[in-house]
Amino acid sequence: MDFNFFSHPDFQKLIQALCLTLLHSLWQGLISAVLAGAVLFFTNKQKPALRYHVLCAVLLVFISCVGLTFFLEVQNLSKVSNPGLTFINSNKSLILNKELTVVQARESVSWIKYLTEFCKQNAQIIVAIWFLVFGLKSVQAVAGVHYLRKIRTRNVYEPSTFWKTKFRELAEKMQIGQAISMLESGHVTVPMVIGFFKPVVLVPLGLLASLPAAQIEAILLHELAHIRRRDYLVNMMQIFCENVFFFNPAVLWISHLIKEEREHCCDDLAISVMQNKTSFIHALVSFQEYNVSASAFSMTFSKKRNHLLDRIKRIINNNNKPLDAMEKLFVTVSLVAVAALSAAVSHVAPEKFRPVAHVAKSVEMITPIMLPEFAVVAPVDTIKKKKKESDDIRIHSANVYSEKQGVGTFNVNVDGKQYDFIQQNGKTTALSIDGKTIPENEIASHSDEIEKIMQKVKVAQEQAELDRRNAEKSRDEAQAMRKQADEVRLQAEEQRILAERKRAEAEVGRQMANQNRVQAEKMREQANVMRVDAENQRGVAEKVRAEAEVSRKKAEEYRIIADQERKEYEKKQDGLIDDLFGAGIIKGISNLSYKLSDDELIVNGTKQPAALHEKMKSKYLTEKGSEMVYKYQGRTGYTRTGTTYSK
Repeated sequence: MDFNFFSHPDFQKLIQALCLTLLHSLWQGLISAVLAGAVLFFTNKQKPALRYHVLCAVLLVFISCVGLTFFLEVQNLSKVSNPGLTFINSNKSLILNKELTVVQARESVSWIKYLTEFCKQNAQIIVAIWFLVFGLKSVQAVAGVHYLRKIRTRNVYEPSTFWKTKFRELAEKMQIGQAISMLESGHVTVPMVIGFFKPVVLVPLGLLASLPAAQIEAILLHELAHIRRRDYLVNMMQIFCENVFFFNPAVLWISHLIKEEREHCCDDLAISVMQNKTSFIHALVSFQEYNVSASAFSMTFSKKRNHLLDRIKRIINNNNKPLDAMEKLFVTVSLVAVAALSAAVSHVAPEKFRPVAHVAKSVEMITPIMLPEFAVVAPVDTIKKKKKESDDIRIHSANVYSEKQGVGTFNVNVDGKQYDFIQQNGKTTALSIDGKTIPENEIASHSDEIEKIMQKVKVAQEQAELDRRNAEKSRDEAQAMRKQADEVRLQAEEQRILAERKRAEAEVGRQMANQNRVQAEKMREQANVMRVDAENQRGVAEKVRAEAEVSRKKAEEYRIIADQERKEYEKKQDGLIDDLFGAGIIKGISNLSYKLSDDELIVNGTKQPAALHEKMKSKYLTEKGSEMVYKYQGRTGYTRTGTTYSK
């Protein structure tokens, strides 16, 4: 591996751009949090689908802003080292060019600039830490996907034919055309959806037999709603955003809100299909005690008890859950932070292009002084022309390439003539006019022209330095006045925000009290309805229990009769065997087999005389059509009108 790649300037620029982008994402996240809070506040009566789409749009705009920020940061860092711009670290250097001017960029260092500079200087460390945490979270995500693949194929069982058919019918009601399978799993405790292209609905083992059919249908419709809405793909995108912006509480909160509204959307969709709100509420209540740590990549029926209660309240009251106390505090802090950042940024005056000096007498050029630090060179379109009657030459452009240790290199255009010359300690040592080199012995004849040009250059340099000092003084005075005005404005804004916040909190408290009162009344009425239903169901259960008790007693009576008849048969069988012994027909029972019927007596495969048959028949066959067999053709027992009593 080429480790020099990490020290390459372009790579360093990307690292700095990424670090600054992560920094900017914090205040961009605060703005997004304020927008999300406003969405929840103003859409309290709207359908969850609208809130879900608007929150997704807020998150998408945030991601787009972060991407644009990264692009702009890369562009800005690239411009800093653009070879078309000139930076000279010299107190005596001077550039004369009609297309360039100097912008003095030395501003007072605020905490924002300090933070920005700190991130630039420590970009490698910050990005390395971010990448390490992001890598760990990515590994966790991959492990989650692997776990889902494992539970999708291990310890799973096909449901009964009834539920397979019912599941297909529910999918058709949901208007889902793709192939979907349902399996019972021993690894899950709540129903969940896994997969996007070939989704699978996993239900806990035994759930289908433990809940009423209507509640099971409600649960399955909720999971099918996730599939119809393609929520699995959106959920994976959310997880990626959470891993990238793990340090940004605003992003994590907005993602949490999206997940909540997604569940509400699926609830409404399931209720609209089954058209039975009561069964769906009962299904939610049945899962009240479940609490699972499922993988983030699965779409589960429910994970948290409080979330289930919120969903029940929303369905009963037809009203969305308002912001809780912590969420209100977070939105308020975000709003105050955004206002503080706006005030801090407003302290930094926008950069303006200011020429620091001009060459007099209709000089169509600029003479920018290159400062030793923080000097920025920028192009301009036009510069005012100055004229002095004592001037007798017109310099159209001039460039001083160096002026160090008494040696200067000059490139000057005067009335269409191009002068290139070098001076050492005030003496011209080389001269070229319009590209033609002047011999050393003829340079002196052009000394007057060179002297006038140098006077022009020196005047421009002095004027430039004077203008720069005046501009610096005016800038400092304006900066001080602006700072005082901003402090007063900030104090007034803080007082206004505080008063507005208290008023809003009081109003919200009043509304919440009214809502809680109405909600409590509705819950009380719903509880009465549920109590009546429970009482009715208890009566039905009591009736069923009584009927079951009667059936049990009858079964016990039948069992006693059957046991008596079995004992009677055993007694007859022992008597018949004893009579066969007495008649000398058999000598043992090790290989004994016989059949005694109305027609014949067969012992060990031999049909016995009619006299013996009649004797045994009259003694042991008390009913017509009955027979006794013992190990005869694999049968042993007493048959009477179709009933066999075996030993």
